[in-house]
Amino acid sequence: MSGPGGEEFPAGEAGGVAFLQAATLVAATGLRHWFTGRRGGGSVGPHAALNLGLASGDDRATVEGNRTRCWAALGLPHAPLIPRQVHGAAVALVDGANRAAFLADPPEADAVVTALRGLPLAILTADCPAIIVWDTRTPALAVVHAGWRGTAASVLWRTLLTMMESFGTRPEDCRAALGPAIAGPCYEVGEDVRTAFVRGLAYGQDVLAPGGGPLKWLADLREANRRQLLDARLAPASVGICPACTHCEAAWFYSARRDRPVTGRQAAVAMLSLRARTPRSSAIRSATVSRPPCIPPPMRRWACPGGTSRCACRRRPCRPPWPWPRGSGWRA
Repeated sequence: MSGPGGEEFPAGEAGGVAFLQAATLVAATGLRHWFTGRRGGGSVGPHAALNLGLASGDDRATVEGNRTRCWAALGLPHAPLIPRQVHGAAVALVDGANRAAFLADPPEADAVVTALRGLPLAILTADCPAIIVWDTRTPALAVVHAGWRGTAASVLWRTLLTMMESFGTRPEDCRAALGPAIAGPCYEVGEDVRTAFVRGLAYGQDVLAPGGGPLKWLADLREANRRQLLDARLAPASVGICPACTHCEAAWFYSARRDRPVTGRQAAVAMLSLRARTPRSSAIRSATVSRPPCIPPPMRRWACPGGTSRCACRRRPCRPPWPWPRGSGWRA
């Protein structure tokens, strides 16, 4: 199926729902992800057809039907957790303790991170970059909505910092995909956006170009967020950017700038895959006893024999294997 994403973001279809997938992530064995468009739903008028935004002014029953159809077509185990997006820089951490509460009452945030397998996450957009970050080692996952306010406030950097603190994520182990978004030449902004970029980003002026009038600028949101990823030490080859412009591709995407004041919403959806536990050999178990697995600082609960708080790798606080080996010297 041909699409606007080219080879970097090949198009696919399932159950009548069209989507793009990033080449940097599509071959991954531990991650499932999709960037949906506007094709395949039941909405009409300016919301046609696969509008997933409940707050977009569309008929609520129709949007809920679109969501049900989309989640089923993508093969999700249940509806994804979609935060209440406010064009800010707040990051919500979802774990086993708050999972049920957040699914029932989503948090107010523009980024969500988790290390839970089988939990789908999603964010909604209509021009702003939708970004998926995957920590291949932990594994852990983040979905980010990076509007101009969030970009200026470094929401993507805050997301990576949350993953580092919560899961021990190392940027060099991450891959990222920036989904369909409005391109710089189509996104003219005023002096308020320029001021926010220059004050909030060290390279703020570099992602701005003169606009079509006085005090008008063309802002490149995709490049601004790509720079945040590279500054966080992600490898350039691990960062995929969709070439499709939501403003230009009216047949594929919603665009708030093009269709204002009324338009729909597409989604970026991602989930850490479930996998069966593999048996561990006696050699691996012995290695685990002598060198326990590491966990990040926020989860520190154990002390090593002799009072030290770090294991042999000297990188992260550690905890004993489960069950605790007899005579190991571990204490709470």
